[in-house]
Amino acid sequence: MVVNVVIVGGGRVGRELAANLSEKQQTVVIVEKDPEVAKMLKKKLDVLVVNDDGANMATLVKAGIRNAGICIAVTQIDELNLMVCMMADRAGVPTTIARVRNPEGQSNIADTGFSKDEIGVDHVINPERELALEISKMLHYPEAAEIEYFAGGRVMMVATTVTEDTEITGYSLKDVPLPQGCIIVGIKRKDGSFIVPSGEDTVMVGDKVYLIGNVKVMRKASWILHHRETIVKNVVILGGDTVGFTLASILENNPDRKFKIKLIEKDENICKELNRKLTKTMVLHGNYSELSYLNAEEISEADALVTVSGDDRTNIVAAIMGEKLGVKKIVAELTNNEYTYVYDTVGIDNYVNTHLITAYKILRFTRKGDVLALSHLKEQNAEVMELIVPESCKAAGAKVKDANFPKGMLIGTIVRGEEIIVPYGDTVLQPGDNLIIFTLTSISRKLDTYFC
Repeated sequence: MVVNVVIVGGGRVGRELAANLSEKQQTVVIVEKDPEVAKMLKKKLDVLVVNDDGANMATLVKAGIRNAGICIAVTQIDELNLMVCMMADRAGVPTTIARVRNPEGQSNIADTGFSKDEIGVDHVINPERELALEISKMLHYPEAAEIEYFAGGRVMMVATTVTEDTEITGYSLKDVPLPQGCIIVGIKRKDGSFIVPSGEDTVMVGDKVYLIGNVKVMRKASWILHHRETIVKNVVILGGDTVGFTLASILENNPDRKFKIKLIEKDENICKELNRKLTKTMVLHGNYSELSYLNAEEISEADALVTVSGDDRTNIVAAIMGEKLGVKKIVAELTNNEYTYVYDTVGIDNYVNTHLITAYKILRFTRKGDVLALSHLKEQNAEVMELIVPESCKAAGAKVKDANFPKGMLIGTIVRGEEIIVPYGDTVLQPGDNLIIFTLTSISRKLDTYFC
């Protein structure tokens, strides 16, 4: 485990990082300049809070930077984040991570004339690009409420709600008629409870189930669950700032599918800039915050509506209108967790939280061992992790049933060379295996015992 993590910036991302790391019993110090924010952090989090300027080396020393294993800079200012990482690197911190929000990703670094190594930044996280990539995945697999890829895109995890006509209800999991090569690894009940299931648990109508398996097999599983395959071709994006522009760029350059994209932006100057940068997207100038505009033909004819206006209330209204107009897939940006209940109340579960996505992209780099990917389930206390089995670890060479893994942890798939294996009790874990593990957040810190 990392002995000490210094986080500079106590905003939503910093708070999420500190809460998660503290829960995993890591020593965390947050540096926050705003006295009111610092006061709130002290009340809500069980971590040390230093109320001072993180751009000052004396402040970082006071926060314990010389003994830190990781320094994470997530203030609202890109240049400040890069400066903090530079100072942390000079202080001997092994791993530095900076949030950089510039649309061109790492151009901030390029503009300095120095490389990442020269500046001292090990990892750069661009929140807007990560959010756009997340939305893009959801448009490719519209039946899913949540989706994540592992093992270079060969393994997929999806979450979907079980309906009355689904063929898997009433079965114990060991008898569920799913195609070979996928497995149910988590269930959220209608009452809000969440379980990592055993073979004796059953799936009921209204459950939200999490499946993991071979990408090709997951398409067959989706047909069994939904009896349909929704194809998204016509996409309407509300909001032309960084996320909307980045998403349109990703869809324009997708090699597997041609999307017909309309992007609506209410700022005329931004529209002119988008028209210069986007070659295959129809950019429209319109005030999407007005209800009359949301009834327009552009919305009703869309297969997918993506609301990334930067304003939660506008996104909520647009999402509700899209639902009433019969849009097949709606994805809404969520910037304030206080609005989560609104989406849940109106039955729209395809919303993406940029702060959580950013935090969990960063958290991957705080894990000891060969962790390749880390994803947190939306509104659930569970994680999906991809890691490599080291030759020297306790689990290498053991059968799954003999490894004594804690309750609340389940190996969903093993990627071994070209094979993708859904393991059983007698499956032997081999050094070099890629494991995709589904685990409750409260016990994920115990995995180091088995895999480090």
